[in-house]
Amino acid sequence: MELKLLSLSICLDSLPTDVLLTLFKYLDRPSLGSVAQVCSRFRDISYSDCLWIQASRKALASNQLDPASLSRSQKIFSARDKVRLGKAWIQGHTFESLVVVQNTKFMPRLQLEAKRLWVAWGNRIWCHPRLPDGGIAKTTSRLLRGHADDSSKFVVSDGMVVSGGQDRSLCARNADSGRFLFAKRYCHGGEISAVDVTASGAVIITGSRDKNVLVWNIREDPDRDALHPVEVHSIWVEDRVWSVAANDLGLLAVGTAGTGGVPPLRLYDLASGTNVLDMGTELKNGAGMLDMAWLSSSTFLACGYDTFTRLWDTRCRTYVRSWEEPYDDSVYCLATDKVNCLVTGTARSGRVRIWDMRSSGFLYMKHASPARQGYGQTSPVYSMAMDAANLYVALDQSLNHFGFSGQDHKRQRRRRF
Repeated sequence: MELKLLSLSICLDSLPTDVLLTLFKYLDRPSLGSVAQVCSRFRDISYSDCLWIQASRKALASNQLDPASLSRSQKIFSARDKVRLGKAWIQGHTFESLVVVQNTKFMPRLQLEAKRLWVAWGNRIWCHPRLPDGGIAKTTSRLLRGHADDSSKFVVSDGMVVSGGQDRSLCARNADSGRFLFAKRYCHGGEISAVDVTASGAVIITGSRDKNVLVWNIREDPDRDALHPVEVHSIWVEDRVWSVAANDLGLLAVGTAGTGGVPPLRLYDLASGTNVLDMGTELKNGAGMLDMAWLSSSTFLACGYDTFTRLWDTRCRTYVRSWEEPYDDSVYCLATDKVNCLVTGTARSGRVRIWDMRSSGFLYMKHASPARQGYGQTSPVYSMAMDAANLYVALDQSLNHFGFSGQDHKRQRRRRF
C-alpha cells in the first residue's frame, strides 16, 4: 500500500510550466526569490515577465511606460529588472562618479539620448557617447560651436541640436554630422533664455529676457541646401521669459519671472499666438518658473524660485499637486519619467532630491560631488537628465553620474577640459 501511494504522488518539479506559473503568481517577491534558488527550472520560471509585469508598471523611474523616457534608455529592461531598478531608485542604492571636471565655472545644460549625452559648457556643446552600463566615454564624438557667448539653452530633437545663446542668436546643427543647418543672429533683443522644438522639428519656440516669445517655422532653402527659420508669431509676454514648453496639441506653456503682476505661467495657442489661459495668479510676486515638462496633453510640471514644484492641470486651471523643497531653496531644474518619479535640483550645495509623485514627501536627497572638495565649494544644480537606470547632474564645474544598475563607475577616469 505504501509503495502504491508513493507511485501516485506528484512532485512539484514535475508539474507543467503553465501550472507552476499559476501557482507562483500567489507568491510575494521574497518567496519568489527563495523558489528561484531551488533549481534552474524554477529560477527560469520565477524570472518570467508575466510574474513581474504588474509590479513593473508601478516601478519608480524604471517602468519605461512613457515613449519619450523609453527612447532615452539604452535598452528595454525585463519586467523583473524594472522592479529591481525601481527598488534601487526608492532606496537610493546608487553609485556616484565624477566624470567631467572643468577649470572654469559655467552654467551647463544637459540633453540625453539613448546613445549620447550632450553637455553645453560655455559657448560649446560636447557630445559624449554613452557606455553600455550607463557611463560616459572618456572621449567626445562631437564638438559644436557657433555662439559668440555662452549657450543659455539647447534642445536635441528630431535629428537637430537647436541652441539659443547670450549673444541673442539661434543656431541649429545636424545631430549626427554636426553640420550647420542655420544660424539666426540677433533674433531677440536680449539673451535667449528658453528654447523648445515641436511638430516633428518643423516649429521652434524661443523665449528671451526681452519679454518676447518667437515662434519659427523651419523651411528648406534649396539654393543653399540648408534650413531657414521664418518667424510666424511674436508674442509679447510682459515679463522676462525663463522657460517654454509645447505639448502635442499645439498648446504652448511659457514660464515668466512672475513679477509686476504678470502671471508666472501663461498658455498660448501655438497656431495663432493668442493667449488662452493664465495660471499661478495666486502665487507670490517673483514666483518665476525656471523649468517645466509636459506629462500629458493637459498636465505639466513646473518649478522655480518659490521653492515649489507643482503639477498643473489646464482642465482645472490651477495646480493639483505640489512638492516643497524643505530647505527653502529655489528649484532650478527638474527631471521626470512622466509617470511617477520626480527629481529636483536646487540652488545650493548640489542638492538633488528624489520624489515619488504618488506621495507628498520626498524619498531622499543626494549631494552631487563638487569638482573640488573644500570649504565653500558648492554649486547649484543647473541641469539634469535621467533614464530608467541613470541620473546625470550638471554642476558649475562638473558632470556627475548616479548609476542605479549596481555598476560602480568610481574607477572611471575624470576628463579635464
